[in-house]
Amino acid sequence: MPQSAPPVPDNRFISSLEPDDARALRPLLRRTTVTADHTVVEQGAPVTKVHFPIDAQFANLIRYPDGRTLETAVVGHEGLTGLAPFMADRPCAWEIVCRATGSAWVASAPALRALSLERPRLMQRLLLLTDLYQAQAALTAACIALHTVEARMARWILTASDLSPHDALIFRQEELGLLIGARRTTVSEVASRLRRRKRIAYGRGIIRITDREGLEAEACDCYRMLRPRFDEFLGSTDAP
Repeated sequence: MPQSAPPVPDNRFISSLEPDDARALRPLLRRTTVTADHTVVEQGAPVTKVHFPIDAQFANLIRYPDGRTLETAVVGHEGLTGLAPFMADRPCAWEIVCRATGSAWVASAPALRALSLERPRLMQRLLLLTDLYQAQAALTAACIALHTVEARMARWILTASDLSPHDALIFRQEELGLLIGARRTTVSEVASRLRRRKRIAYGRGIIRITDREGLEAEACDCYRMLRPRFDEFLGSTDAP
């Protein structure tokens, strides 16, 4: 018998909305393809468009006056970009960059903000996601101060996998270094150790998790603390 086609992925935040809220939102959305390294919001600029990733992924990036940069979060198909500054109608305190090429829905920020003010349940979902992202930011700050590079890398690989519909993850060593606050040589050494222990397959910037249970054991407690909040928000305890 012919195999059925795999389900077409969509943004999980949109899929989690009440049907009438999703129907009201759909006319505001336009599907687009975003390429890696494309900046969708400059640091200090207003959020004029909001992206709901489908299989693209975005990163929040802090740029310091001396040229240093640090990635603070990955945004995938669980939510949307620039949520807090979009909700507050304030300039974005970080840069938002596409980290993995793919598709996303894009909407006008003013139009989406107006719709959320008209629809309390949509507003509540946006506020709950804001709370979730705040918890992620708080844990990230604590993680950098308390946990080893290896544990932090395992956590970010697992998180990126949870936020993507694909098995293969694109992660350059430079980006992993920005996420975990480590030099490229350190990233290479840690990735090699995880590969030798058969937790991941890694080559040419592509990561595949080969032993999820083992990788979760390598990860810090931050992953185990945050994952249930994502599952509760999306209404599922199953891996995406």
